[in-house]
Amino acid sequence: MQNSTFKSILLVGSHANLYHRSMIESSNIPINTLKYKRKDPFAVDEPNQFIFNDIPIDFNGKYSLSELSFALSIIISQDPRFKQCLIIGDPTELIYQAFCFAKNDQNPNLIRQEIQIQPNKSKDAYLFLYPSGMVAHNIRKEISSLVYLLKKYKMNTFLIRDKNQSNIQILQNMLKRGEICFDLNILEVNGIERIISDQTAFTS
Repeated sequence: MQNSTFKSILLVGSHANLYHRSMIESSNIPINTLKYKRKDPFAVDEPNQFIFNDIPIDFNGKYSLSELSFALSIIISQDPRFKQCLIIGDPTELIYQAFCFAKNDQNPNLIRQEIQIQPNKSKDAYLFLYPSGMVAHNIRKEISSLVYLLKKYKMNTFLIRDKNQSNIQILQNMLKRGEICFDLNILEVNGIERIISDQTAFTS
């Protein structure tokens, strides 16, 4: 397993951003946020927007996996804060899926093609928040392409699904263990399960 030390945490999507304020109180490393804001249908000339740390970034494309990921890939390439981070979000949210595709420089429409040029090994990791109100079977169907992507690129991926503790309790426990440094070992706390390893054998 690679020795990943994260420089920051990124909360992507509406679900993850619910925990922003509580996580800041427990964290010693930077926590950035990214979410999607739909335009006001009654406003004139107001575009849809990505909101990165309260900074609006206009988005004029369609709310689709391919167009979101293309726009996000440009944003990611221009800001070093997107490097070497723990990316937390609800895997059923389209913006989280699109961010994962953009972060791995993968066109969603070409996901089944083999990797032609092996990319530099990323030190990112992904932490899924279990979607509320959905059964496991439905979740697996909805995020199958995302899981395929992360297995394809051998990205360390974890899932919170402890029914005895709230998500914020688990996240705060994780952050408390990261007071000195923050690496993959910090994710080995009660309630967090590894579902993909950077050593995972990939078969298409």
